[in-house]
Amino acid sequence: MTRPEPAVRADDRPDEWHRLSPWMIAVRPIEQLPQLFPLILAIVFAGRGAPDVGVVLTIVAVPLVTVVPWLMTRYQVTDEHVRLRTGLITRKVATARRDRIRSVDLTASPPHRILRLTKIRIGTGTDKGASTVELNAIGSTDAQALYARLMDTARAPSDQTPADEPSPPEVLSRLDMSWLRFAPFSLTGFATAAAAAGLAAQAANEAGLFERGATAAERVVDTVRDIPVAVLVVGIVVAVLVVGVALSVAGYLLAYWNFSLTRRRDDHTLHVRRGLLTTNVTSLDENRIRGIHFHEPILMRPVGGARLQAIATGSDKTPLLLPPAPAAEAVRVGELVAHDGDELTGHLRRHGAGALARRVTRSIWGGAVIAAAVVVGVVVGPLPWPWVVVGALVLLGSVAPGLIRYRHLGVRVSERSVVIAPPRLARHRYAIDRDGVVGWTTRASWFQRRRGVETTVLATAAGTEAYAAVDLEPTASTMVMTTVSPDLLAPFVVRSDETGSIDQVS
Repeated sequence: MTRPEPAVRADDRPDEWHRLSPWMIAVRPIEQLPQLFPLILAIVFAGRGAPDVGVVLTIVAVPLVTVVPWLMTRYQVTDEHVRLRTGLITRKVATARRDRIRSVDLTASPPHRILRLTKIRIGTGTDKGASTVELNAIGSTDAQALYARLMDTARAPSDQTPADEPSPPEVLSRLDMSWLRFAPFSLTGFATAAAAAGLAAQAANEAGLFERGATAAERVVDTVRDIPVAVLVVGIVVAVLVVGVALSVAGYLLAYWNFSLTRRRDDHTLHVRRGLLTTNVTSLDENRIRGIHFHEPILMRPVGGARLQAIATGSDKTPLLLPPAPAAEAVRVGELVAHDGDELTGHLRRHGAGALARRVTRSIWGGAVIAAAVVVGVVVGPLPWPWVVVGALVLLGSVAPGLIRYRHLGVRVSERSVVIAPPRLARHRYAIDRDGVVGWTTRASWFQRRRGVETTVLATAAGTEAYAAVDLEPTASTMVMTTVSPDLLAPFVVRSDETGSIDQVS
């Protein structure tokens, strides 16, 4: 039984299937335009040599790309599962059990919004792509009804009582327009400008615009020659900064407009809403969250900015919790989400002298190579003797990145979490719930053994699944592991015969 775009009200029968909105015929080709570009080029080039062939290919390709996928896509929502059936030659059935649903995300790109459609992405909290069901084109009204219905069934069984009524969402954070000041420090706009310039130059070269504009270019060069070098350099720098800042701010607004992070206490879910042209509504089961990631980028930290992400299980293991915002706001939201204290701001256990020596040694190599090249240049003759001072300054300056990395390095074990800070120029802190730790690994390279340190890797099912505390002394590594996972490591602990204290993990 098949009928288009039904109103989602009652549960479907096992033999009852629905098609997506007929407007999927228009939306799908737009979304797949990058993948279809080679096919379009093939048809265009075939049509130049043989117009009849181009017409035939177009007649065959258009239905295959538009009508056939819509005809071969059906879905159903029963009391037990949500199922999506697709494919003409290779049939595929994606199923999400309703009692296993952990997230329901709504997305509406500009074509979706124009046609009053919404894309629904249903996740069951597992890592396999087959556990995600995506309904690409459903009417907005029906999508909202289905969203509320599926999120209601995603409640924990202990919360499903007749007396419960939906509680108003608790607003954890909302976009403040003053946060726009952090957009230029993400470098997104500058990267976008560079990529656009590269694509434009390539397209102009392919179209022969450089050859046609050779005369105009010569006139521009002649005009530029009359401008003082200092003025020209300043003008170029200002132009690049203006364009980069404008693109960064525009990108921030497009991605995070109307951002809000809310919590529903009755179903233990977090909801993230954001987007200007493409709107996104993401739901996240708090039971999937195993920690938080606090990130202060190199350029953003001096102006007090930071990002915040969750460390979670499921298909999206690093969901956004807060866009570039004040660090104090990121810390506040992190504490609300983690239900804990000062993991993101508390004092960390500093690593020993071996870690400091390794950070400085690894950092100084680049400066040493440059300094050696300068000395060779002075001895051989091309460079004058004052360049030796420049080489010495470069060598001394190369120590600074190593000291910064060591300063950011640290580890801490609290009653609830394990906090790991890796040795990077940008400041990162990963606060992982102790209940989410599933194992440990230690490793030591030849260079680490010479310094008496090792790397301790925390294993978890969330996030990147492995978080390394680099260059820890063996005693500190043993203390961290046995404090967090005493039962797991009990068979491997070697205790001192005299004091009974833990000596090492075998």
